[in-house]
Amino acid sequence: MKEYADILMRFLPSTATILELHQPEKKPAILLADIDGDHIEELIGAYNYQGRNYIKILKKQHNEWVPIADIKGSGYGITNLIAVPLVNNSINTLIVGWQIGSIWSKLDLLQWTNKGIVHIPTNNMVYSKLQVEDMPSTEGSDGKYELALWVHDTGEAYKIAVYRFNGKGFVKAKDVYPYYFKKVEAYYKNLLKNNDYPFYWYYLSDAQMKSGDLDQALTSIDKTLSFNSPYPSKETLLEKRRQILNQLKQHQVVAQTVIVKKRGDVTGDGLIDTILLTGEKTEGSPYLKNITLVVFNERTNFYEQIPLKENAGYNPTISLGDYTGNHVDDILVVIDSGGSGGIIFAYIFTYVNGEMRQVFDSEAYNELSKYEVNYLDNYKASVTSSYPAKKYILDLTYKGKVYLSEIYNTDGTLKEPIQGWVDPISGFYPIDYARDGNYEFLAYQKIAGRYHADGLGYVETILKWNGHGFVPDRQTVSIFGADLPTK
Repeated sequence: MKEYADILMRFLPSTATILELHQPEKKPAILLADIDGDHIEELIGAYNYQGRNYIKILKKQHNEWVPIADIKGSGYGITNLIAVPLVNNSINTLIVGWQIGSIWSKLDLLQWTNKGIVHIPTNNMVYSKLQVEDMPSTEGSDGKYELALWVHDTGEAYKIAVYRFNGKGFVKAKDVYPYYFKKVEAYYKNLLKNNDYPFYWYYLSDAQMKSGDLDQALTSIDKTLSFNSPYPSKETLLEKRRQILNQLKQHQVVAQTVIVKKRGDVTGDGLIDTILLTGEKTEGSPYLKNITLVVFNERTNFYEQIPLKENAGYNPTISLGDYTGNHVDDILVVIDSGGSGGIIFAYIFTYVNGEMRQVFDSEAYNELSKYEVNYLDNYKASVTSSYPAKKYILDLTYKGKVYLSEIYNTDGTLKEPIQGWVDPISGFYPIDYARDGNYEFLAYQKIAGRYHADGLGYVETILKWNGHGFVPDRQTVSIFGADLPTK
């Protein structure tokens, strides 16, 4: 490291001094790391000149070191100098902790861009300890690092939160809490071996709650309440206890069989929520009963159960997308009814004013969209739609002579009046027609003739969000083609 300190000093004013890091060991605040993504390490150093702290960055060009950036810092010392992929997987972010107090540091994040080094906004985050790691969620690691900030409270107790960059700013990475707070739980258990203080029990219960160990969290909170002077207050502890009991109750709900699981921000707070379909399996059959939509809100840590009007069937699915144009994921649930017509139950939910609200029900749409199907003379059939008001004429000549001879006279007149029908929705698909991230829906309804297997085609309706609900935007009818003779 002395070699690099000597190189750095060549580019500093004569009275400048290189700052020192004191953890985990005392050493010059110098780092070799690739921070511009070219796979060549830069030389990065922190120094003080005339009472002001700076970061100097040198790059090796043609086998010579040249300065490329000189960045003003803050505080009177430095506690952290790290480079890891924080914003994206391919370019390291420079993490600097400027010491502003005996146990306080100010977070500074520097990112290489096409316009040079820029500061990533941190909302003036201040911390006492910092841990940086690519923390795994239940779905594994993603190659980007999270920041665990420890903020001193009392004794050796800390308020701890884990953050990640979501493209716009830093948000709490609650999906990695079960992993990280297991470590925090071990930290407080070790302290309690020789320090039976209420504040350690309080923070142990908090870590157990965040790691998902709710039974132990309840035991720890009760232990905290047993002290003559509970910490931080009896009212706070009782509220915490209520939250733990509420989560225990909801975990019992989610203990039902999870059929489908999706993840996405469905509440618009920048956090990735968990969306589930739970239900009861039928022995020896794919048929499911009591299918329920469950949303785990990452910000509140609460589960919201949403009953479905038709909650039994086959092959339930969840699709997430911006269906209402609010730039937040909405939820589409589709369940196969299992009937001979291939009918489905489809529901759309969106987050409005702090709660999930249903904005589409396929059965309600079926009630609105009434049809008449009538066979006409001259080998035709008409399909009349009430919503929207449209009429379509189908050419039946492709059906062939045998079929037509059963219902038509030789002069093309009907032997008797025949009516068909249009099924309820049997297919419901989100499609981004404009490729702008906003989805519309394609609804399929089968047109049947004399009997269900006598298919005449499909009514295809595009449904679009109008600010209040999904309404028909355009409608067409598709028919089956006749097979051409093979050559």
